[in-house]
Amino acid sequence: MMSQEAREARRLVSVAKWKNPCGFAAEELADDDVEVVQLDDATLLGNIVMQAKTALNYAQNVRDDYIKRTFGTDFKDLHLTWKDNHYDWLPGLAQIPKQLGEPLGLDYLDKLDVRMLDNALLNVYEYLQRYAVGLEQVAWDQQDNALAFQQEFKDMENHLRSVLCEVQMALAERNVPQREDIDRDIMPEEYRNMWTSATYRNLRDWLIYRDYMNGLEYIVEVFDHLISQIQRTSV
Repeated sequence: MMSQEAREARRLVSVAKWKNPCGFAAEELADDDVEVVQLDDATLLGNIVMQAKTALNYAQNVRDDYIKRTFGTDFKDLHLTWKDNHYDWLPGLAQIPKQLGEPLGLDYLDKLDVRMLDNALLNVYEYLQRYAVGLEQVAWDQQDNALAFQQEFKDMENHLRSVLCEVQMALAERNVPQREDIDRDIMPEEYRNMWTSATYRNLRDWLIYRDYMNGLEYIVEVFDHLISQIQRTSV
């Protein structure tokens, strides 16, 4: 039987699910002559929002049962207790200036402009890839420890990949070169090897899960705001 260390080492060199989430062939990404039906920006953003809402709804539907069975408490108490704890390898308040369940400030939204769309798409793509690194480890540990939410975290990974694909499609449609992909090594080893401490592992998992949901809320709000701008200017 393969040891935990050997299994982890093999996984860490496997192809990351968040890289090229749409599964584009290399020639498709490089060929400028490929003719595609050009989608307008409102449609591109609408597709992202739709997938983000689907992913968020799934994560929210799992949330309360997960918290009760894992921590023996409710969402409100858990969130208040750990609200100010964040990992620096995940997007923080400097990137996403809100906490889970809170709206973005009007001053932040007022500064958003459709002329910033390319940069917004690139930023969101990176944020999602960072969440994917964390969720992958959560899903692995759920499986290895035969925990109760193995399938749910696999499903969350798949929903996240669907959101990433929509953002990748938008970048491709707008001919925006992608940044370098995020690698697994952004997640420090100390946060991966938590085989001996369920308490610390559960807290790690919650912080990743919480920030992932917060990121989805951010995506929905930001892109809905930009869609409204586009629609106002096109009237």
